[in-house]
Amino acid sequence: MTILHFAIIAVCAYLLGSLSFAIIVSKVTLGKDIRDYGSGNAGLTNAYRTMGAGKTLFVLLGDIAKGAAAVAIGMLLAGPIGKLTAGIFVILGHMFPLYFGFRGGKGVLVGAVMLALFDWRVFLIALVLFLAAVFATRWISLGSILGAISFPISTFFFYHDQVLTAMAFGMAAAVVFMHRSNIARMLNGTENQFSFKSKKTIESTGKDEKGTDA
Repeated sequence: MTILHFAIIAVCAYLLGSLSFAIIVSKVTLGKDIRDYGSGNAGLTNAYRTMGAGKTLFVLLGDIAKGAAAVAIGMLLAGPIGKLTAGIFVILGHMFPLYFGFRGGKGVLVGAVMLALFDWRVFLIALVLFLAAVFATRWISLGSILGAISFPISTFFFYHDQVLTAMAFGMAAAVVFMHRSNIARMLNGTENQFSFKSKKTIESTGKDEKGTDA
């Protein structure tokens, strides 16, 4: 991968990642900022909890599309390393969106899209760990953390490539870092458990009490 290819991939992926669809959907459809409600996080879980399934579907589709577009650019320009490079920067854009004051989500969904497009085996391992943890504890954050941790381990197992493994480790570390408050709450036994019931608190006039999400 040349420096030019790296720059193009990094800039395109970051700008795509900065399209925070949780914020966009909440502002376009409700005239409100999702970061003022629920956990204050511009992520899929908080979108579902505060806006309901219908609006969250648009968030889901938008975040999948931006992740897929970024990875496609990376693959086109630089192959597997390009895909991981795009993954790093689309996640950074999602976490620290240029267009929304650098306050975004925690990169779980976008990271999952990148994994699925990078290697279905790596994605499947992360997905199984995620589902097992959520099923056992109903903590979305724990499933997200375990799935992230599995990424560099699976990458090394399947590829035995130090560069790819280091890049995977960097992405995993970023996701775990963004969940540091969730880790503290899990250790204290105060982390919220996921429920399929949506409160749609963003549609009310007042701000909801701060909670937790992934």
